[in-house]
Amino acid sequence: MLHGSGAGRLVRAARGAAGAERPRRGRGARGGAHRRRAAAAAALTALLAIGCKKKEKPEPITVPPPGAASSDELTTAIGQARGIHSALAPSSTRWQRAFVLDDKRAVLTGEVENEAIALVTDNAGRTWRSLRRLREGWSTWSVGADGSTVLTVGTRGPDLSKPARGAAVAAPAADPPSLLFAPFEATELSAPSLVTLPEMSRGARQPVNAVPAVLSAESAALLVEPKPRRATLVYAGPPGASTAAPVPLPAQEQALLVPYGRPPALLSMRGRNLLVRPVPEPGKPLDAPRSVDGLVMTPAATAALSTPPACDFGGWSIQLVPQPPDTTAVVAISATQTAVLKLPAKAAPGAPVGCAADRIMVEVVSPVTKELTIAACTLDGACVLAEKPPFRPWLEPHERSVALAPTREGVAAVLTSRTAARWGLYIAQSPEAGKIYDVPRFIGEGTGERGRIELGALLSFGNRLVMLLQADVTGTSRRGWYVAASEDSGLTWSPP
Repeated sequence: MLHGSGAGRLVRAARGAAGAERPRRGRGARGGAHRRRAAAAAALTALLAIGCKKKEKPEPITVPPPGAASSDELTTAIGQARGIHSALAPSSTRWQRAFVLDDKRAVLTGEVENEAIALVTDNAGRTWRSLRRLREGWSTWSVGADGSTVLTVGTRGPDLSKPARGAAVAAPAADPPSLLFAPFEATELSAPSLVTLPEMSRGARQPVNAVPAVLSAESAALLVEPKPRRATLVYAGPPGASTAAPVPLPAQEQALLVPYGRPPALLSMRGRNLLVRPVPEPGKPLDAPRSVDGLVMTPAATAALSTPPACDFGGWSIQLVPQPPDTTAVVAISATQTAVLKLPAKAAPGAPVGCAADRIMVEVVSPVTKELTIAACTLDGACVLAEKPPFRPWLEPHERSVALAPTREGVAAVLTSRTAARWGLYIAQSPEAGKIYDVPRFIGEGTGERGRIELGALLSFGNRLVMLLQADVTGTSRRGWYVAASEDSGLTWSPP
């Protein structure tokens, strides 16, 4: 409704319209003036009615009932989650690596059948944007210390390490991979830039699933083997960038082809010693390596460190490394530091790893009860083994997976259990750094396929936890991604 001077102006304007061209005499004139005044009053009433009309309020988001979801909201047993627009990531995305850079920034990478996808946040999961690229072959993601993201894509060409039949048959050339760059604040990837490979000899390892070492938003390096057991660093940048000369590794070193840490570190072996050095900037020589003490490099250990890290946070990359005779070490590597942690129990097969806030969590097998439980360790080697397992296993045969996340004040674990006819998603948290866990709470439980809630990722930003959940959009055949956040190490959850 209009008030004060605005209403006064409308009244004066209506009176002015009524007084204009007022007749000077005569009954007819007086009757016409009366009709004009009535029309003006009606106009004034209409204007005031327009001014008094209330503004329409936007319709509030309807909160779905427990276990149900709209395209905007998901209701779980522990709280609400907010939907992520389907244009950012398809519901079929398989999330593979999470790079948590600090208390605000993270990059979550994955893929669908023919597309590579990365979700990026700069406010601890409150909002997201995505980087997407169609692919025909393989793809890998990597993230630098400044948040720059690089996607490597390539085709699955012939395997040069296998000799061809007939010595006179020449080996077919492998297609070089391409790199696509994005600064942290970018909303799309650059155009692809081909990597210039050295001449690949017979027996060379094809650079399939090569993981780039990201040096900046305009520079990355790939470690390739143009000859068996002879590795070389090759550099690439966005289209138009100058190409730096390759840097060969010393002939007496065996390179491990996956970079660790941010800025990236290069791993290699000399004899039975693991060596670490920074990946040099373009045009710079290799630094002298430093040796990693407390680690026995067996073939199994070499294979473990030749795969992408199990967890990444800040400048660190974490990997589980088998050790003789039957133990597991946690190896933490950055560009300037390394740490080798001895777990208080053997790691479970395919054990999940959670890392953040200078702490690491690993699922292990209790040496006393032989049950699956959790160990939480600091980077200086102090470990705490849970007194009792956080979760009770289902009695019937079932599939299970666990996601782990430490915070500054506690730790949290999320369990997924599933049979052909039953599913459940549960969370347990410990305010005592992992020694004693509270009774687990269910996020969702049910039977059948419809209504199933699945965990996509669990991220830690200091004391803030973020869960990425997938669920059915009620009343449709679609599924969607949803985000829930906790500011108290997992005790309470709400939309981010």
